[in-house]
Amino acid sequence: MNEALAVPPSSRRQRRSAETQTRLLDAAMAVFVESGYDAVALSEVTERADLGTGTLYLYFEDKRALYEAVVRRALAGLYQRWQGMVAVADTRAARVLAMVKVALEHLTANPDQARLFLLDGPAVENWLVDDVARAIATFLDGPQRELRASLLIGSTLAAARHYVRNDRQPNARRLLETTLAFCAGGIAGPKPRARRVTRGPR
Repeated sequence: MNEALAVPPSSRRQRRSAETQTRLLDAAMAVFVESGYDAVALSEVTERADLGTGTLYLYFEDKRALYEAVVRRALAGLYQRWQGMVAVADTRAARVLAMVKVALEHLTANPDQARLFLLDGPAVENWLVDDVARAIATFLDGPQRELRASLLIGSTLAAARHYVRNDRQPNARRLLETTLAFCAGGIAGPKPRARRVTRGPR
């Protein structure tokens, strides 16, 4: 056998490990969406993935860790799309609004996934928003950048919740336009206070 064509054992192991994790995350996403986070047993995930329960515990400590990995993978996909838009954005504000646009378009196009992340599963704000806010804050000018970034994310998630909670789902394009307009004000930041002019005695 030509050794130059052989795949190193470590690479094969890494590839198999990545494939196993992908199967588990795909299965978890499907089962969580179908049944809701609380109703899912990990045995359902491993059965869907056609893997043993012991295999799952090699990668994830518990159901919460598996759920967070599912959400983070979805976020990583959105981040890649955002990076593509950032490359052609001509202002910092446009870069931030691009993140809002990418997130809201994805959530309204995938309402079952949005319902899982925003309503049925553990609240993503408890562990995710701070991470994203720090990244977005680097594109903001002015005071309290991380606070304003958190408010922008909160507004985006609130818009998505409004969409999936509403029995008669609002027009997604109009929802996006309204949210972008609202967030644009947050990017601009507070207006500087006018200085009070003190006059001396006449």
